[in-house]
Amino acid sequence: MVKFRTALIALTLFNLSDQGTAFAPSFVSKKKSGLPMSLKPYIQTLIDGERHLTADETEAAFGEILSGADEVQVGSLLTLLRAREETPSEIAGMVKAMNKACNRVDLGDKKLLDIVGTGGDGADTINISTASVVLAAACGCTVAKAGNRSVSSACGSADVLEALGVKVDLTPDQVVACVESCNVAFMFAPINHPAMRFVAPVRKKLGVRTCFNILGPMTNAASAQRAVIGVFHPELIPLVAGALKEVGRVDHAVIIHGVGLDEISPLGPSEIVEIKNTAQAGEPKQYEEKSFSFDPLDIGVPRCELIDLKGGGPEENAEKFRKVLEGGDHTDAKRDAIVLNAGVGCYVYGLTENFEDGCKLARETLEAGKADALLKRWIATSQEVAATGLTV
Repeated sequence: MVKFRTALIALTLFNLSDQGTAFAPSFVSKKKSGLPMSLKPYIQTLIDGERHLTADETEAAFGEILSGADEVQVGSLLTLLRAREETPSEIAGMVKAMNKACNRVDLGDKKLLDIVGTGGDGADTINISTASVVLAAACGCTVAKAGNRSVSSACGSADVLEALGVKVDLTPDQVVACVESCNVAFMFAPINHPAMRFVAPVRKKLGVRTCFNILGPMTNAASAQRAVIGVFHPELIPLVAGALKEVGRVDHAVIIHGVGLDEISPLGPSEIVEIKNTAQAGEPKQYEEKSFSFDPLDIGVPRCELIDLKGGGPEENAEKFRKVLEGGDHTDAKRDAIVLNAGVGCYVYGLTENFEDGCKLARETLEAGKADALLKRWIATSQEVAATGLTV
């Protein structure tokens, strides 16, 4: 095992070397201020293999990473964390570091919802979670949607919204103005998490999944207390649930994996973990957790095939996005998927008592044309707000 870990580090260093040859690092880099910054203690702990890092250690380490740590050390740490399998406490520390480094969106004590997935399922469906937030907002939820451009899919949330005409690159103050005007806004990752620019080159050179693939949905810059989070693999459900509980920012969330997708769909049953804060206001959060399976058949939604949910590039997905939110009582697999995810969002937000009632509310709202109207209002509002030139 020791030889394996040593070889792993050597391979990481080889891949990150500009010369393409292995070399021995000093493990000490310098910030622009000239102060030393090293991830060596954390790397050494993982190489020794006697324990995982604590939440405090990963928070400190990722604070350094998000300040511009040495790329070789960053790659080594990320690879070791992946090889040893990250724990909920390690992920919690990373989330806390990202939250500290982000450009926050201050919406006061507004109750906020996000419906978001990790991506990475490789299915290239339409933008289900993004369309779902429009429908959820039309139902009465206040939505602060976090997202980015495509990384592993044909079309990311920012890509499709931009193709629709939504201004995605709003400042935090502009996001606040947009939410206050139309009850929904988009928070673009490069603006809210600019420190990720230090990590991007390392992730690209490594070319393998790291913990950063799952951190985005847990680092909502507006601190959304209600969340529907989809993950691309069922093994990630307890990892994300455990991290969310340790961070203690959400009040009610469901973590979902559904038949190979990072969202609920008519393809089949979804595996779900629900966490809900039961503490009184002002008291430390205490979470009730339950695991269950949810089958859309149980609420009358028929099965579909993956091809029925397929999307394409930004322009194609934008056209399908518009169609899926049109009013009327017609339905298909895409509309059913949007109803399912928005309906669960309505439940998590507190508009309904259960999934079934949430989906009923979502379908009634969709058929009434309210989601289509809200989308048009969002597009116009985002453009007006962007033109104001509000800054952070």
